[in-house]
Amino acid sequence: MSPFKLVAAGVTDVGRIRDGNEDDFLDQANRRGLVAVADGMGGHRAGEVASATALEALRAGVASGQQLPNAIEGANDAVLEKSESDQELRGMGTTLTAGMLGADGQLLVGHVGDSRAYLFRDAELTQITDDHSLVEEMVRGGELTPEQAEVHPQRSIITRALGIDPQVDVDVYPIELQPGDRILFCSDGLTTMVRQDEMAGILAREHDPKRAAQLLVDAANAAGGEDNVTAVIVEPVEVPEDEVAEPVVPDHDTSEIPPLKPRRRRGRAFLRVLVWVLPILAVLAIAFLAVGWYARNTYYVGVNRGRVTVFQGVKGGLLVWNPTIERRTTINPDELTEAQREDVKDGKKFSSRSGADGYVTRLRQGIEQRTPATTVPAPPETTATSPAPPPS
Repeated sequence: MSPFKLVAAGVTDVGRIRDGNEDDFLDQANRRGLVAVADGMGGHRAGEVASATALEALRAGVASGQQLPNAIEGANDAVLEKSESDQELRGMGTTLTAGMLGADGQLLVGHVGDSRAYLFRDAELTQITDDHSLVEEMVRGGELTPEQAEVHPQRSIITRALGIDPQVDVDVYPIELQPGDRILFCSDGLTTMVRQDEMAGILAREHDPKRAAQLLVDAANAAGGEDNVTAVIVEPVEVPEDEVAEPVVPDHDTSEIPPLKPRRRRGRAFLRVLVWVLPILAVLAIAFLAVGWYARNTYYVGVNRGRVTVFQGVKGGLLVWNPTIERRTTINPDELTEAQREDVKDGKKFSSRSGADGYVTRLRQGIEQRTPATTVPAPPETTATSPAPPPS
């Protein structure tokens, strides 16, 4: 069981320009916790339906026991199905940035679109998620500066959303929580209106999460309120030790029980130990299985033998699970942009094989756009399931 529980509070507002609010959020504060921000698109009614549909499907998926990435993929299915069933809703979609507390104390953040999650720690605000927007991808590729992106005419175009395609790539970010942390989930109605240092100042000054969320929304409206604006603030709270492990030992009245023989006394002591130990062993077994599931259902794109390679597993290995090579491409890292080289050097993570393969395809397309056509055939790619070499 996690040593933390989540306290969350959110505020949403229509802003100063829009007629309706296409933003929506969840702030379920409980032991596991589920928080999310969705920013709908497709017109007034369609946008509202898209964000509400995604959040309800997400909540239901998590409640049924699904892992966060799978629940987000289910939300994509729900939005797409509703869009296709109603002519007035055709083409609607939504961003979704969500967080859920894991049994290991990590906050797992799942992300699609250009809503954001930030970590506020030691008076510094750090962006957790990468925007799936045209201008942000151009910034990461070195084609625009952050300042140019802020005024670019295509800054509102997003490259990934729920409800657009049958398959969606979900970015996943595990966050090791510490006492005193704050995590901010917000729509772009906040980040396009309020500078990051100003957001950090509000989070530092106001300790009540509900009041801090309201002040962030107020700041966006004071700056013009050009879009719907939503802020959800999450705080991990340490759980007392007696709540983390709650073994139950029955109370017995021993006043009329005659003295036990030594052998029987040892048996009673053994039973008491079992009452304490078995729940702990069960928790450890569940955690071990969960880690194994995560390790074998995670993919990353890295470098092996001088070529961009798709791995299954977690970079560097996790407990007894080491990454394996799934596909070694013909792409030389030297052909990539500097930002892309850094991504593959660090091991770009994905929650599915299709997500990793799609990323490789985009890398190859970028190389082709930057490189004149050639008639020299490339050597065939290889597919393997052999263990990856240990990290150097």
